[in-house]
Amino acid sequence: MSRATDGLLDQLHNLQAESLLKAIKKASDSAEGIPPALFAQVNKFLKDNGVDRPHIPGDTLDQLADEVPDFDNVVEGRF
Repeated sequence: MSRATDGLLDQLHNLQAESLLKAIKKASDSAEGIPPALFAQVNKFLKDNGVDRPHIPGDTLDQLADEVPDFDNVVEGRF
């Protein structure tokens, strides 16, 4: 079995990031907010892709990170 090309893997990765970005934008605009499962999926995707990397203007990953709410005000151990 042959391995997928880097270009194909890049396309799949970009589609996943774009899909998550659309879902998080749609959910954040709704009255219900972001479902915990979607929030967890986005967080895992960002973590797996190194959110601590340098900012790249216009990059889909950065756009997705910007849509995730900031929870610095959450008291540790409480939800």
